[in-house]
Amino acid sequence: MKALELVGEIIKRPLSTADAGVAFRNLDGWDSLKGVVLVLKLERALGRQLAESELESLVSVSDVDRLLAGA
Repeated sequence: MKALELVGEIIKRPLSTADAGVAFRNLDGWDSLKGVVLVLKLERALGRQLAESELESLVSVSDVDRLLAGA
């Protein structure tokens, strides 16, 4: 799954490539619960638990994309 699709699914609206660099906190509909859902979906997709440093680096869709690309 691509990062834009994943995050769009979580916030229940499609995202454009223009949204990719925007911090999650600046996306309409984003809250801390959606952050938890994102982490759970990423861990399921990657088949492992995310390290604390990986969690701290997740601030935008671009960061999710980088994490998924490195899997």
